[in-house]
Amino acid sequence: MKADARAYRRRVRAHRLSMWLIARASRLNGSWIDRQCLRLMNRRPTPRNPDQDFMRDEIVDADIGFTASELDAFQRGAPAP
Repeated sequence: MKADARAYRRRVRAHRLSMWLIARASRLNGSWIDRQCLRLMNRRPTPRNPDQDFMRDEIVDADIGFTASELDAFQRGAPAP
């Protein structure tokens, strides 16, 4: 129970710190500390391991694209040539 309470308190502290950083980073015309919080928050959500990135797309990674004529036909609603 003691280890669970410690882990819970650690998560609560991390959450409160994150919320404080987000509040400081979202201010307009911020002070020096606000700009530092913004830099930290911009860096923080970036996953270190690309395999942990849930937003990755296999199609984008495989570089599957369209030719200009296929894209134009798609935008006009016509069948692809």
